[in-house]
Amino acid sequence: MIEIFVWEFPLPPYFKICMELLKRYTISFGIAGILLYFFTIWVEKKHEGSMPHNLSSKTEEIVTIILPVKRYYEKCVDVSDSQQLQYSFNSQAPLSFNLHYHEEGVIHYPVKEDSIDELENIFQPEKRGYYCLMWGNPGEKEAKMDYHFKIINRSFSKD
Repeated sequence: MIEIFVWEFPLPPYFKICMELLKRYTISFGIAGILLYFFTIWVEKKHEGSMPHNLSSKTEEIVTIILPVKRYYEKCVDVSDSQQLQYSFNSQAPLSFNLHYHEEGVIHYPVKEDSIDELENIFQPEKRGYYCLMWGNPGEKEAKMDYHFKIINRSFSKD
């Protein structure tokens, strides 16, 4: 006859309590998980596009990039109505450029240029929002581009 030896070790008291809770509330945890999953999907759909994936936390940036053929580069910033966005760029080749923002699923373009190799501008938003600077390279060669943006407080004059 073969004897099987089973070694038992004592479980801590909190383990038994956790297992009892898990057995008791498994269905409730499952339902709560499913509801949380669908709530998350609903929130993401409702706020889709309201916060850009490439939002910069900087208030000033000076960068040189190489923009590949048929690609775009985008930089988004949070600008309030009491601020203004000062920006400029220059490139070796003509690029498409726009400054845009999303509002309730609609994209608005305060500035849009199809073929431009340099620009210097100050944008004064009417209300707070996430404003995105976007460059596209429609050319046949990669393009080197230098850009600069700075968020500054608007000076209001009292008349």
